[in-house]
Amino acid sequence: MLRTFNQTVGALVTVVALAACAFILSCSSEARTNPCPAGTEPYTEYKLFFGRGDGNNPKAVSDEAWSEFLESPVTSEFPDGLTVLDAKGQYTDASGDLIREHTKVLIILVPPDADSAPKIDTIIEEYKQRFARGAVLRQVIDTCASF
Repeated sequence: MLRTFNQTVGALVTVVALAACAFILSCSSEARTNPCPAGTEPYTEYKLFFGRGDGNNPKAVSDEAWSEFLESPVTSEFPDGLTVLDAKGQYTDASGDLIREHTKVLIILVPPDADSAPKIDTIIEEYKQRFARGAVLRQVIDTCASF
């Protein structure tokens, strides 16, 4: 009889442990599928940092040239909206010199299921070719937003 009781308790403990694991997994699965607070939706945020040079740089990108670039290809690829910020950036070049330059930061939010990466690649390549610039810093973040 004691053996039957121990088997029953052991089976009950196993069932409770499995139920607890299933509950924990369902909670974490729900958190992964809906990570945003109430009133917000998930988005992918692209931040692109475009170095524009300065007055001493013969390859500096003028305000007029930037505006033309912003119109096409940027606005044409992302007509639903974007944000542009003025910034000052710095980096060390290959010879070890500290380079400071005016920078434009472009922020674009898109739904996470949108296939925006090719459009971002197009914008970056166009900037490099149009202005003979070496690099554009790209940052990609999963975020939540509401409009």
